[in-house]
Amino acid sequence: MTAGSRLHARCACAGAAAPFVLAGTERQYERSRPFSIRHLKLDLVVDMPGKAVSGTATVDFDRVAPNENELVLDAIGFDLKRVRLDTGRGAVDAKYHYDGDRITVSIPTTAKTGRLLISYRAKPRRGLYFLEPDQWVTERPVQVWSQCQDEDARHWFPCHDKPNVKMTTELRVKVPRGFVALSNGELVTSQTPKGTNRLWVYHFKMDQPHPSYLMTLVVGKFDILEDRAARNDNGGVPVVYLVPPGREDDGWRTFSETPRMIELFGKLTGVPYPWSRYSQVVVSDFIFGGMENTTATTMYEHILLDKRSAIDITSNDLIAHELAHQWFGDFVTCRDWSHGWLNEGFATFFEHVEREDRLGRDEYDYGIEGDLSSYLGEASSRYMRAIVCRDYEEPIDLFDRHLYEKGGLVLHMLRRELGDEVFWRGVNIYLKRHARGIVETNDLQRALEEASGLSLEQFFDQWVFRPGHPSLRVKISWADGLLSVQSKQTQKTGDVAVFAYELEIEVGLATGKTRRMKKRVTTANDTLVVSLQDRPTWVAFDPNMRVAANVAVEAPNDMLRTQLEKGSSPRTRWAAAQALAKRDDMRTIDALGRCLKKSSEKWMVRAEAATVLGRIGGDDAFTWLEKSAFTPHPKVRRAVAAALGNLRSEAAAKTLVKLARKDRSHVVQAAAARALGRTRQPLALKTLTSMLDQPSWADVKRAGVLDGLAALRDERAIEPVLERTRYGIPTRGRRAAIAALPRLTDSKRVREHLEDLLADDDPHLRIEVVKALEAMGAPEARIALRRQLARDLDGRVHRRIREALRDLTDRQATERRRTRDELEQVKNELGELKVRLAKIEGESGAKNGNDKNGKSAEPKRASRKKAAARGPRPKERKRPRRS
Repeated sequence: MTAGSRLHARCACAGAAAPFVLAGTERQYERSRPFSIRHLKLDLVVDMPGKAVSGTATVDFDRVAPNENELVLDAIGFDLKRVRLDTGRGAVDAKYHYDGDRITVSIPTTAKTGRLLISYRAKPRRGLYFLEPDQWVTERPVQVWSQCQDEDARHWFPCHDKPNVKMTTELRVKVPRGFVALSNGELVTSQTPKGTNRLWVYHFKMDQPHPSYLMTLVVGKFDILEDRAARNDNGGVPVVYLVPPGREDDGWRTFSETPRMIELFGKLTGVPYPWSRYSQVVVSDFIFGGMENTTATTMYEHILLDKRSAIDITSNDLIAHELAHQWFGDFVTCRDWSHGWLNEGFATFFEHVEREDRLGRDEYDYGIEGDLSSYLGEASSRYMRAIVCRDYEEPIDLFDRHLYEKGGLVLHMLRRELGDEVFWRGVNIYLKRHARGIVETNDLQRALEEASGLSLEQFFDQWVFRPGHPSLRVKISWADGLLSVQSKQTQKTGDVAVFAYELEIEVGLATGKTRRMKKRVTTANDTLVVSLQDRPTWVAFDPNMRVAANVAVEAPNDMLRTQLEKGSSPRTRWAAAQALAKRDDMRTIDALGRCLKKSSEKWMVRAEAATVLGRIGGDDAFTWLEKSAFTPHPKVRRAVAAALGNLRSEAAAKTLVKLARKDRSHVVQAAAARALGRTRQPLALKTLTSMLDQPSWADVKRAGVLDGLAALRDERAIEPVLERTRYGIPTRGRRAAIAALPRLTDSKRVREHLEDLLADDDPHLRIEVVKALEAMGAPEARIALRRQLARDLDGRVHRRIREALRDLTDRQATERRRTRDELEQVKNELGELKVRLAKIEGESGAKNGNDKNGKSAEPKRASRKKAAARGPRPKERKRPRRS
């Protein structure tokens, strides 16, 4: 499962922004399995107008625990009609209890095997989704599709809804005339009788075991495209793409690389594609990017690319991710969700493996670095946790940058540590040993140790079972014939390890040759010292990216500039560009500019040079950026546009207006619009508002415009942005508008509008609303957030609301403490002022002959003389003396 393509985060906190484990979270353990589910058969009728399913679930089971007399199945919100039990003597009404969440059936202890027949009707609130058009979204198709991961299958069929129970399945489903159905495995029969009132029947059968979360049902109207992949066991694999009617060309453009990927993954793992067929179906409003249902992956609509979007967007990463799951997740399945990285980490890693096969090593390296950046972002801004973690409220809490990106990085580092041959041999052992079974992290570790002969305990301990990563300060220097590379780990330790890793450098020699050197580092501070006859021309740290670390390199400027120009690989050259970001001298700017302008250089090196020029800023940097603003490569243009946004000049804004209005790439236009707002120039508002409703792939252009309006910080943008939050605007545009609002205003009206949007049907949109309310910092929003927490069924939304409530409460408590401290400080300062004032008055009185009470005696004598001259006063009534 994936949240989408890149365009399309007691587990300890260990110094991150906040702890991963929220208050009240209980540790999760694998559920007992006293009975083994052998086979599940569903015979269902889909009621599309009623948004319901009805029929019978047949569950074949075997006894495991000799004395257990209850079989428990998950089933949420069912209208149970009848439960029967057959232990070999015919089906009879069973003794059972149903509490609305689970069906508990009494099983005689003498029964070694049996069959349950459960008749029911369900109107699922999760797990199975019904789509239809309405007056605001008239183009939405009529569809039904399932999404069972992590534990939502229980909403539409009874099951043991955990990944450690694998069973064979079949699904016989009746659907309205004219609709196509897709499920797991082979289509055994299909009946399409004539007559307008006759239901069509599809019967699918899956002969190999798989868990409940991988069951699928899709019903809709599709064009069907047929393809075929070779298989390295000499068999062929039928491959099918189901796409919305009229989008055949986009379907072929998007999916045509699938057969190559099937063949590639089989060759690398040594395990041919493990199922009889493979289908990919594109549905509308899908709540994830894709879902790897066994043999039948569901994809969201934005995977389809037209000619214009295909200029600089690829769907191959998402296709590769879901396809890899057919081995990692479907063929071998994590024992429980705490080991879910064995599914998602491998799938993320295989995105890069596919890219390497298609585009080369440089693209692989850049993709790995992008994943590192994504993981580090979550670790620094949200939380850090161990990859294997049992402390969660719902399994979806774990589906973050740690599970996906850090999991993939761990596999990349193992590949570098062991070498390709040994690594893939270990993967082959892992897959074959646990074929069609369940696995945990130690199973992978043991397989790789068997293949390599190495102990990997320390590696898995520091990278998988403990949180965090190394933060490295690297200083490169040369003196007296010695090259020194000092490495210091600066991360806070405790739960986070002091990491052991391979420190590797590549040195550019004066002769023009290069030399690589390594040293095993096991302490927080270490130095690699190399004796060289001549001063090196450049030195690259970690050229093979052996360690997934946050690295800051300090090196002589001339070495970095030479490395930017002559480094042996694109990775060493873009690393030099990144290291030059803290320099702003003319020679550095010119070196970066020449790199950016060099059309023969790899696009990722040029893009990094543009990014650094944007950080440096100034007129000279603008001159170089402006020269490359219309370069042919769209990814370089995108980087230039983003960099221009940092300059905040009228000239930069004018260049961005041209890119935003006229570039042939939707993504470049979006980047230019986003950057135009950051310039804060007066001309930006008119251009951005004029682009607000221009159509584009995945509404990417509107999202960029809304980000630009948020960055502009102009109050005149509030109403146009607010208008784009309404239902009927494509969901990605709505989400961008919601994210923009707290950057424009913190008004009560907008806050209350956001609170109303918490009830929206789209879980991704609700998450954006929660984040926006948190960004506004209004403690008043906690009432609405608590209300939504009590009724929201989506675990992702639950997690975000709980984090927001914690942070808003902490923020208010912090403000109260700050106010109290400031008040106390004012009181102390006031007391000090009173003392000083009294001291000043005392010193002044002493100089003027003050009496002992600090009052002058001379005026008293003068007043007595005046009183005597006036004569006696009238008598005053004495006030009673207080006792």
